[in-house]
Amino acid sequence: MEMCYFYFFYFRKTVQVCMIFLRLIVKLAKLLRSGTTPSHIASGFVLGMMIGLISFKSLFTPFLVLIIIIFNVNIASAIFAAVLFRAIAVLIDPFLHFLGYWLLVDITFLREVWTSLYNIPFFRYTRFNNTVVLGSLVVALCLIYPLYTGIRVLIIGYREKYEERIKKWKIIKILRGSKIFQFLGGIKDL
Repeated sequence: MEMCYFYFFYFRKTVQVCMIFLRLIVKLAKLLRSGTTPSHIASGFVLGMMIGLISFKSLFTPFLVLIIIIFNVNIASAIFAAVLFRAIAVLIDPFLHFLGYWLLVDITFLREVWTSLYNIPFFRYTRFNNTVVLGSLVVALCLIYPLYTGIRVLIIGYREKYEERIKKWKIIKILRGSKIFQFLGGIKDL
């Protein structure tokens, strides 16, 4: 009987994870087809990338969330990118540590800059003295322009070339008629 509960619990959790991924795919498809301009989607994606890469405990994260709220960027793409790049940040954490350590310790002429910044109370809350935070900040700053232009070009290309082709695929037609996907929320918009 105990084994039956285990299999039921495992099956239920697997279904929940699958539903989360399916909802994410549906929301991504809606995002690509939405009336939002490619620049707004790309801006939200870049800000979400920065939130995902940089540690949540630093002062950068509330500042980036405030930018997302104030400016006209796509919040759904920001959330999607934050989740995606949080997972990537966990995988590349050793590289981020190495880069931050190199910048903080190995480059001797920058030590005075780091010391003077640390003595300013505001900069202490950014946690730039943490090797992973500094490494992720540098990587995020280096990715801003290429990621923005790349996402923007991909969205424009998708909308111009592939959107109508994908609508004609048999699997999309089957999914649009499926009750499970309709339950997930508006798959008919796909």
